[in-house]
Amino acid sequence: MKFSIIVPVYNGAKYLKNAMDSVLGQIRDGGCDLEVILVENGSTDDSARICDEYASGFHMITALHRGKIGAYAARRLGMETASGRWLLFLDADDELKEGALDALGGFIDSFGEMEAPDMIFYDYERMTLAGDVRRSFPFESGKVYKGPEKKMFYDEMCRGDLLNPLWNKCVKKELADASLVEDTTIFLNHGEDLLQTAQLLDRAGSISYLSRVVYRYKCDNQGLSGKYHNEFLPNQKHAWEKLDEFAKKWGSDPSEYEGMINERKTLTTTIAAKSVVMSDLSRSEVLGILTALFEDPFYREFSKGKLPDWASEEDVFFHEFQMTENPKKAFMKYFTGHRIKAFIKARIRK
Repeated sequence: MKFSIIVPVYNGAKYLKNAMDSVLGQIRDGGCDLEVILVENGSTDDSARICDEYASGFHMITALHRGKIGAYAARRLGMETASGRWLLFLDADDELKEGALDALGGFIDSFGEMEAPDMIFYDYERMTLAGDVRRSFPFESGKVYKGPEKKMFYDEMCRGDLLNPLWNKCVKKELADASLVEDTTIFLNHGEDLLQTAQLLDRAGSISYLSRVVYRYKCDNQGLSGKYHNEFLPNQKHAWEKLDEFAKKWGSDPSEYEGMINERKTLTTTIAAKSVVMSDLSRSEVLGILTALFEDPFYREFSKGKLPDWASEEDVFFHEFQMTENPKKAFMKYFTGHRIKAFIKARIRK
């Protein structure tokens, strides 16, 4: 049984060694057959050199360089290149759990070669400053879901973001290949997990769940400062448009999932506005971007909607600005206060 581990790399020099140590440790744990495909994605740090060093030092590692093609295309390139029967996805700043591939291999073998499911979900840990936090799925471990039973996964996919990441699932190479027919040239750095998972889920004939931590996800504890990206909302809009198409197929009627997806779109608009006012941009830049954002048809349609019940307290806080009579004024007032506090803290530290 051969696993292909696909690692999109963009400015991941700081963390890549930990990620690769966790992968190479799988060989020591169980002697599993694997290949690693590092897809370096136009990094501006030392990532390209580090990827090449791993590729030259280990026969099972390949480094690909295609410039800044985006995370979506980088993963797809890895899927196209993979030669293993089973594909896994690892972000450059995350890690595989010790013994992960050995556990997955045993789980797959328990079904037999012909009965193994097309897609396997598994638990993960969020690495936080307070310690690791396990995230599990609301499915029966070891059961193979087929036909109408797959609707449980469609429900969860539309309701929340628990199923979004590619890195908490293992898929057959054939299923990955079947998903490559869509969006072959689109540039996506945001919403790409949502889109690719939906594509795979839509085509999976059978799905199972392993109630075991396989993956360790690094939770960003550095705050939101400097995290604004111009492509965020356009990328997300494309992903939501595609999910709407899948949801119409998955529901018992075309509008079954519309309400819960719209709540998630409202959350997207909140995150977009929040990222602007929490960025390190100048006041004039923030004002200009907010003005354009508030004129965007997607933002205008969903910004004053209801947030999902699972939205964070921080997002609920910023959503309240959107619900005011003058959201731009509310956001800019917060921006000014935030900058003053940051300035005072910086002066105190000096």
